Amino acid sequence: MRYAAALVALFAWLVAAMPAPLSTSPNSRATAFVIAVATRDLRSARQGGQHVLAYERDETEATLSSSITEWLTQGDRRSLRLALADQETIFAFHWAAAQMPAQSQCFVDIDSEGCQQDLAYWLARVRNGDPRFISAYRQSQFRLGLPPLIVKDEGR
Repeated sequence: MRYAAALVALFAWLVAAMPAPLSTSPNSRATAFVIAVATRDLRSARQGGQHVLAYERDETEATLSSSITEWLTQGDRRSLRLALADQETIFAFHWAAAQMPAQSQCFVDIDSEGCQQDLAYWLARVRNGDPRFISAYRQSQFRLGLPPLIVKDEGR
């Protein structure tokens, strides 16, 4: 997948621990996980550190959290100020998190070895064109305003 490097880079520097388990719904857990990842990335960007996503100068953790939540839960992208490539990355992380079991350490401690293993497994599925990811992407494409998904045809 064309954003594999961004996914790997973002995952590689995730070192923040979440203090409490997230909600029990797979989608709400996944949304909370993505918000934790994105706000961590924003903090790093603001501190001059490594980051994957590009942000507007006046973006805050609160506006980013709110816009991602509204986008993923309601399809409302009016306040989302991320580039399409960044939106694809956010969607991939959301899908990966939604596939993880509720007991995944990613919902408790992003630092843990268990989380790294869970996330790496599901992001590899994204990169390798898992049919479930492709289906979820295409089902969400219009509602979320995602660009067309480019899938390699392995027969060529």
